[in-house]
Amino acid sequence: MNRGIERAEHLFRRIIKLEEAICVVLQIIMLLICFAAVVKRYFFNAPWAWTDEIQLLLLVIYGYLAISIDVYRDNHVALTGMYKHLSKRGKVVLDLIRHVLLGGFFCLMTYYGWKVYGIKARKLLTVTHLSQGIVFMAQTICAALMVLYCLMNFVKAVKGFREASTNEV
Repeated sequence: MNRGIERAEHLFRRIIKLEEAICVVLQIIMLLICFAAVVKRYFFNAPWAWTDEIQLLLLVIYGYLAISIDVYRDNHVALTGMYKHLSKRGKVVLDLIRHVLLGGFFCLMTYYGWKVYGIKARKLLTVTHLSQGIVFMAQTICAALMVLYCLMNFVKAVKGFREASTNEV
């Protein structure tokens, strides 16, 4: 089982590296578009109509990728007031519950993202005429990754629970 976990972890690390690279590229593209749009608007008084639409699209995709990376690293928002006062075993139990709840939420996010993608894929954005489904495809892909990351975090938490149990006995 440990070998399977190590293989999955290796694959997930490679996916995360790809996600991080995509995020960097998206940030650079958004910066260049924003800079060019400001120059075009304020210095040449000839704004481009498409810049806001593209930037918003890229920003949403960037956001889903960033959330996915945080879920993998288990860095997302957490309530720590009560958590920090628990024993190692109590913390692991809460971690297990958290990963199940997050995984369930991301399953729903994947399912309904795919449903909405099916509805929006044929509709076009106003200015660029790109598919409105792009955003929901990004949501669906990232949510599916988040489900896998939650599953991996759950397995790690179970392993931590076993270690905490053997240490207390």
